Amino acid sequence: MVWTGKIARINLTRGKIDIIETPKNVMKHLVGGKGLGVYYLKQEMDPLLNPLDPESVFIVATGPAQGIIPIAGRYCVVAKSPHTGIFMDSHVGGYLGPELKFAGYDALIIKGKAEQPVLLKISDHEIETVAAANLWGKTILHAEDQIKELHDKKARILSIGPAGENLVNYACTVSDSYRNAARGGMGMLMGSKNLKAISIRGTNRLSVENEDQIKEIVSEINQRAKTSRSNDHPISKYGTSWLVSLADKNDQLPTLNYQYGEWELSDKIQGKAIEEHFKDKVKRKPCYKCSLSCSFVIETEFPWAEGKVVQHPEYESLALLGSNLGISDLEILLQLNHLCNIYGLDTISTGSTISWFMESAQRNAVPAKYQSEIINFGDSAAVLDIIPKIAFKEGVGKILAEGVVKAAKIFGNASDSWAVHVRGLELPAWDPRGKLGLGLSYITSNVGGSHLRGWPMTTDIPNKSMIPVIDSLIESQDLKILKDSLIMCHFTHSITPALNIADTAKIFESLTGIKSTEKTMREKAQRIWILSRQFNVEIWKPTTPRQTDKLPHRLMRDPLPSGAAKGMTSFHSDEDLNQALDTFYTKRKCDLNGIPTEDELEESIRF
Repeated sequence: MVWTGKIARINLTRGKIDIIETPKNVMKHLVGGKGLGVYYLKQEMDPLLNPLDPESVFIVATGPAQGIIPIAGRYCVVAKSPHTGIFMDSHVGGYLGPELKFAGYDALIIKGKAEQPVLLKISDHEIETVAAANLWGKTILHAEDQIKELHDKKARILSIGPAGENLVNYACTVSDSYRNAARGGMGMLMGSKNLKAISIRGTNRLSVENEDQIKEIVSEINQRAKTSRSNDHPISKYGTSWLVSLADKNDQLPTLNYQYGEWELSDKIQGKAIEEHFKDKVKRKPCYKCSLSCSFVIETEFPWAEGKVVQHPEYESLALLGSNLGISDLEILLQLNHLCNIYGLDTISTGSTISWFMESAQRNAVPAKYQSEIINFGDSAAVLDIIPKIAFKEGVGKILAEGVVKAAKIFGNASDSWAVHVRGLELPAWDPRGKLGLGLSYITSNVGGSHLRGWPMTTDIPNKSMIPVIDSLIESQDLKILKDSLIMCHFTHSITPALNIADTAKIFESLTGIKSTEKTMREKAQRIWILSRQFNVEIWKPTTPRQTDKLPHRLMRDPLPSGAAKGMTSFHSDEDLNQALDTFYTKRKCDLNGIPTEDELEESIRF
């Protein structure tokens, strides 16, 4: 069956492990993955509870597509974010998600705090906690090596590095050496529970009831991926690094802390440059059962790599650690990316926070106490030095470890006006001043600033009303919610033709036998969006969502100074923003304050 039927509920304080049945009705209406995660987050945790309280919930969830359908080698982590204080789901590729299902579990629900550092060891249907004080302080790669020696060389590991142990706000969890649940401080949450790692080894394989239908879908997705490769889609050749040139062309490439949307040195850090620079050292390393295969490693001989292969940087990392910091040296970018991986830091928040610090120096806004640690744009040696300081909270690194919102409050001097975030989550590498409707996507995302929560189907710049693209934004949001609940990769937008909502209906019905249409799948997506929205509403009271649905000063008031979107801010006007929110809320069945209506909320929990 596509669901194992079992969920492990683990209390680290009590050392208690219970196995509960996966609720079939919940999976029918919420699919799995993100949908399952938001359901249990609401069931198990008071939204007002401090996320660092031992009784906060940390959920690792799978979906029905994992281990069966191609391009579905992912899993998600769901929690109340200790970085932003609101709902968070963060998604990861690789092999650990399928491995959890092969071990016999649809999800892990983890509460409590161990007295001392522990490792959660899962071997098929056996789960135990193992003392892990000897692993505390180890980097990701060193910890993984030791855990595999202890457990099983074929085990898949989810762990935290020193950043998570030291409670850095944007510490991430890492699996398969460099695949990160990067956003929202999930590593900080694990660190607060004294949970160093989860080691999983599963030897069971899944059986399906509709085998012929599944084979047909598998064949179709593989063929669509093959067509994409045959058409020379750049993602198969360069991974996401090809997007550097696209973002630069569209005036969306964050440069020098989003002061610009284009960079004269962008060619030096894009995918083609990486391939040419490292030549035969670039090796393909896809996720489980992935026929698109957009992930790569680089076999280097740099001493800082300690004999390990290193991750081929993704677009977000190249932009936030590259153009946004003014760094174009590829070997330095590889090292910066590697440092974030081994210490367990989100490259988006790390790059954004450092660039904010650099601009603070540029504007003479750094307090006297930290003047000796000032970093200028382009100073790669200083950036190499500051990343460990952030991970260990040393010197000014202790301030930067808080993220841009809290750091700006500490610095003062109007530095919040160049802090780029939405609801405390540092923005990804897509400037909304270069794309019509993207600003609305950011502010209506229930996790804060994320590029994976909606993408309006337009190439226009924000020089007109965005109301005509709202329907495409909501459709995109729904599709992303469904992918995150089925647990399928977002890069299925790069197969030919791209995966759409009708495809998710066919896939869900074939996997589960539950009759599905595009309409019923959109209803499931709406339900999941409403439930995660309502979780935040409870946290924000008496503040309304409309009061928090806003972009930072830079993106609203500082026009792009050059490029294809020169003169643009994120919205054509304040009036257009207000009208867009009114329209969006109405279509999402919320009142004009952005709160789900009573009828819609009741409908969302009726199953």
